[in-house]
Amino acid sequence: MDISYGALSLAVNEKCGDELLVETSVDTAERGGASKVISLEAEAKGVSVELLEGEAEVSGKVNYRLIYLDRQGHLCGLDYFKDFKCRVKGEAVTPTGRGQVRYSIPDAEARISGDEITLSAVVEVGLEYNGEVEKSCVASIEGAETLAVEVVTEKVERRERTISLDKVADVGLGVKKIVLFRVDAMPLALSVGGAEATVSGEVRGTILYMNEADEVAELTVSIPFSEKAEGDACEYAANVKSARVVLTDDEEGNSVEVEATVVLTETLRRDVIQPAVAAACAGRVALEEKSESACSKHFVARKCYEESLGGSVGLAEGGEAVAFIRPGSYAIAGVTVGDGEIKVEGVASFRVALIEAEGYDVASAELPFVYVLPFAEAREGMSAEVDLIVTDAVGVLRGKDLSISGKAHLEIKLYEDRCYSYLAEVTEGEALADNGAGISVYFAEKGENLWTIAKSVGVLPSALIKANPFLSEPLEDGRKVLIFRQK
Repeated sequence: MDISYGALSLAVNEKCGDELLVETSVDTAERGGASKVISLEAEAKGVSVELLEGEAEVSGKVNYRLIYLDRQGHLCGLDYFKDFKCRVKGEAVTPTGRGQVRYSIPDAEARISGDEITLSAVVEVGLEYNGEVEKSCVASIEGAETLAVEVVTEKVERRERTISLDKVADVGLGVKKIVLFRVDAMPLALSVGGAEATVSGEVRGTILYMNEADEVAELTVSIPFSEKAEGDACEYAANVKSARVVLTDDEEGNSVEVEATVVLTETLRRDVIQPAVAAACAGRVALEEKSESACSKHFVARKCYEESLGGSVGLAEGGEAVAFIRPGSYAIAGVTVGDGEIKVEGVASFRVALIEAEGYDVASAELPFVYVLPFAEAREGMSAEVDLIVTDAVGVLRGKDLSISGKAHLEIKLYEDRCYSYLAEVTEGEALADNGAGISVYFAEKGENLWTIAKSVGVLPSALIKANPFLSEPLEDGRKVLIFRQK
């Protein structure tokens, strides 16, 4: 018996992660000191990823955006960066693959001690690794019947391009001091018309500033963009690499310019189909088989939603009015996949600055949310991931009751697990006992098939099929199977 081997190229699409605490201190003595923290936002940005054997070295920055009161009770803003580095373990990671890192910050804190502010953030680092691994497998067996299967793996290719955006926006009353500035990349939309495809999106900048009347004001600047796309064969994502806001040369100080650099990532996913041997039977000779199995996660579809977010929160102490409200350091959501729908539930945090007779006070608020979203391709047993951005937060205070409204922008990606098995090794065993010529009846047990029966009784599967042309699998418990043996 001649057994030949080949190589099966399997795609590796795995996710692994790590968590670390990034902490730093800032001395505010030269800025007038610090007396109270009003709001803190923290965002992690990636710098570099180096793939090693069994791990990836990830470096990045945490951008802390802090609003606080100085010793005179004036509203101040602080934009500060802190570098971090960590190693994410992953058994399948090799230097020849490709990795994409996603960051999230479930918790951030600012503490004041004298004139020093200590900033800390819990950073969750998630690595999506894509690569290939070759596995030895049985290609053919001369003198035996083999069960052929198709192994379908999903291979991933990524490309990136950089887009530079800018826009001048009118402010109204002149800008006296910029307190806080942030930029978000909204979920992308893909449109296909004829032979051309376009991916379009929006970068939304939010500026919190003090105007010439010493009032806190907020300005939202939308910068739309569109780029040529490869079509629906690709998946697209946008991330803000860097951004800044500057006052223009307008003598009255009534306009600002927002600049942003966006990285557009194109992800091409394609199925690769390879033939493989799943089982073998040599009739009257026993074969010792070593099977291997693997599962991979395959992308199914992506959808974006914009939902209303709102509710009422009771505060321990009231105020005169809401000065401004900011999304907090986290918006946590979990997903449940059902037939034709996906349920998203979680909680969004907010920091609220309240106007009081003596200046500003601060309150924290959390809003739970539940969305049941239609998703035609969804089926129970699949998995999904959700990215959530909260924007347009508005707070209205009535006594001690705070009413919050806003928008939740959700991007949901749906995946399914595909599992496959193949023969990794086969050795020829001892000859099966010769039962002589004749006809016998085999009573099948639940879960058996013609292949397993043929191997156990020492005949070829083709002989069973020929003798039982009306049998269909799966076999019912106790079903009769005729066995013909010839000398």
